[in-house]
Amino acid sequence: MLDCRIQEMQGLYGPFTVTERVIQKIWLRGDYSGPMRTASGKLLEVRDPGRWNLLGGPDFKEARLCLGGEALCGDVEVHFEEEDWWSHGHERNPEFNQVVLHVVLNESSRPVPQATTASGVTPEVLYLMPLLRRDLESYAMDDALLELEQQDRLEWVARFLERPHDERSHCLREAALQRWRQKCAFARKRLLDAGWSEACHQYCLEVLGYSRNRSVMSKLALAYPLKDWLLGMIPDDRSVDALYAVFKDEWKLSGLRPANHPRLRIGQYRKLLGACPDWPRRMRDFLEDCPRQSLAVSHACRQSIMGEWRLDALRRSLFDGLFGDTRFHTLMVDAFLPLGQALGQSELYDYWWHWWPGDTPGAIRSFLRHAELIGRKQPLTNGLVQGTLGLALSEGKPY
Repeated sequence: MLDCRIQEMQGLYGPFTVTERVIQKIWLRGDYSGPMRTASGKLLEVRDPGRWNLLGGPDFKEARLCLGGEALCGDVEVHFEEEDWWSHGHERNPEFNQVVLHVVLNESSRPVPQATTASGVTPEVLYLMPLLRRDLESYAMDDALLELEQQDRLEWVARFLERPHDERSHCLREAALQRWRQKCAFARKRLLDAGWSEACHQYCLEVLGYSRNRSVMSKLALAYPLKDWLLGMIPDDRSVDALYAVFKDEWKLSGLRPANHPRLRIGQYRKLLGACPDWPRRMRDFLEDCPRQSLAVSHACRQSIMGEWRLDALRRSLFDGLFGDTRFHTLMVDAFLPLGQALGQSELYDYWWHWWPGDTPGAIRSFLRHAELIGRKQPLTNGLVQGTLGLALSEGKPY
């Protein structure tokens, strides 16, 4: 049945939370790729995912499937883990007697008895994580943003507005600070595992993959470390086509803007390495030399302190205009500022809070306007965006 069970996952940029509802939506929309085989090896075809059940009992009723060449109709139950079947007591509940497929996000790391109904039937098990078309964090973000887009129909916006303005601002600052700490903790782990230059290499490719292809770009960065790119040890030193072809069956291209095509982004990264092969070192030097001034000031002062530092000292000299404003800002707030903080030689939170926002869905801007947190006297900053995302992803409701 539809509920709000939540599990914390580890994303590319830190922990995030996802509800079972998100997994149910993935099943309902068929947002996965085949061919699909159950845990027992049977080929599975989904002809109809079933009717989403908002009441008690299995999550989906009367699904139509083809399992091992045999057509069947029955119910589908969706869980994070296989053991959830037992912890929820489904084996004793006759409402689950018609379940023919147990859809599980993750395969258990330890032996778990296969699900059994009260009537003694053992449903087939399908592991969903390997079949996802995008990384799970993207699905969780989409669901959180959908909540924001439907704010005119939800009570939580009005309830958030009942708080004093200072309390609303404090709430977002606390949520943003939590995201900052998560990003820095993940950056420290990556530095420990890979070192500064390799961490920069991995982060840069991941951010260039956008949400849709970020996980595939991550695999590309791990398969071909920075030294391979610099020493010409990649499949084809003259073209990005061979690099793109390494994961040709994994790129998510449906609905993708031509400017965001992974082949184009791989090409941009190669141009960066050609123009500035030691860019990770220069990025580190830049972060270590940033002005030690407090940025807890007005928008005008922020522009004065950060403007020349951001434009002249970094973007023009290092990235040479390869990336547009939005992508550049996303690289800074999601990757390089947390990495610089994790290096331990600069205090960069104020910069991260006041930095220009990167990719910002319209739903977040709309929420912040309704919450009276941006306007003529308060510009949109990365910190406000991150705080809103933190609230939406951790709780679903900012109160």
